[in-house]
Amino acid sequence: MRIGNVTIRSEPALALAPMAGYTDVAYRELIARNGADIVYTELISATAIARQGIGFSKGGRITKTAQIIRVGEGGISAIQLFGANPADISAAVRIIGENVESGECGARLIDLNFGCPAKKVVKTGAGSRLLERPKNATKIVEAAAKYSPLPVTVKMRLGDKDGKNVEMARALEAAGVQALAVHGRTARQKFGGKADWEAIGEVVRAVSVPVFGNGDVCAPPDVKRICEVSGCAGVMAGRAVLADPLFFRHAREYLADGKWKETGWEEKVGFLGEYGRLSREYDIPFNAAKGLALQLACGFRDSARVREKITRSQDETQLMSAMGTKQDG
Repeated sequence: MRIGNVTIRSEPALALAPMAGYTDVAYRELIARNGADIVYTELISATAIARQGIGFSKGGRITKTAQIIRVGEGGISAIQLFGANPADISAAVRIIGENVESGECGARLIDLNFGCPAKKVVKTGAGSRLLERPKNATKIVEAAAKYSPLPVTVKMRLGDKDGKNVEMARALEAAGVQALAVHGRTARQKFGGKADWEAIGEVVRAVSVPVFGNGDVCAPPDVKRICEVSGCAGVMAGRAVLADPLFFRHAREYLADGKWKETGWEEKVGFLGEYGRLSREYDIPFNAAKGLALQLACGFRDSARVREKITRSQDETQLMSAMGTKQDG
C-alpha cells in the first residue's frame, strides 16, 4: 500500500485509531512496537495551532500542543487535526510542515477528522458536522493538500443518507485526499448499534485511494472479516486496543495461521510498566497511566476491586501495586 510517498508493506495495514486522552506519544510508541503500522495522535484543533503555533520549546518546557503531536520511535505517525475553517487548516498545516522540515516533528501523515461526534467538536462545525457540509469539507481538504509537505488523509463516518458516502469519498479524493479511514457508523449512532462493513465496501469500490475499515473490530478475527466483507486495504482499531495492548500483534498471528494467544494479565502489567517508564521520559502526567490502567483492568472476576485501588493510586508505585492485586480465575 502507498499513501502518497509513504509505503506500508503489511497486508492489511493496521492502524491505531486516534483516541482523546489515550493516544499520547508513549502509548503510540508502544503500540507501534507491538504491530501497528500507523499510529494517530489525539485530535488537535487546527485553529489553536494557527493562532498559537506549536512551540516545541517554550521557557524550557514543551507546550501542550507540541506534546500532543510529539512523535516517538517506530511506526508511521499521523497528526490528526480538526477544524471547520479552511484558512485555519492551511495555516496549521504550514506550521506543522515547517516543524517537519526542521526535524522537530517526525510525523509522516496529516489526517483530517471528519468523524468525531463529540458535542464540543461538532458545535464548531468540525468533525462529523462536515459530513453535512460537503462543500466546506472539500475546501478544507484542498487547503490542507495545497500546503502540506506530507500526504493528507481523512477519517470519516458514514452519512445518514444512502449514496452520500460514495459521493463524499469521491469528492474528498478529487480534493487531494490520499487515503480514507471509514468508521462504519453514522454520527448519530456514535458508538452504539452495529458498524456497517458493507457500506465501507461501497466506499472502497468507489475510490482509488487506500481505505481503512473501522468499527466493531473487537478481536483478531474481526481484522480478517472486515477485510473480506469490505475489501478494505487497511484496518483501524481503537477501543479494543485499549483493553488489549497486544491486539495488533495477535491480529498478525491470526492472519498468519488462524490462531492467536490471548494476552495474559502479566503481559498487561508489563505493558503498563513500560508505559510508565516512557511517560517519565516524555514528561506525561501520571493521570494518563491511571487512565490506561483502568482500561486494562476490565472484564475479569476481580476487576471492581482492582479498579478501585487504581483510582486511589497517588503515584506509579501505588499504581503498579494495585495492578498486582488481581487474583487468578
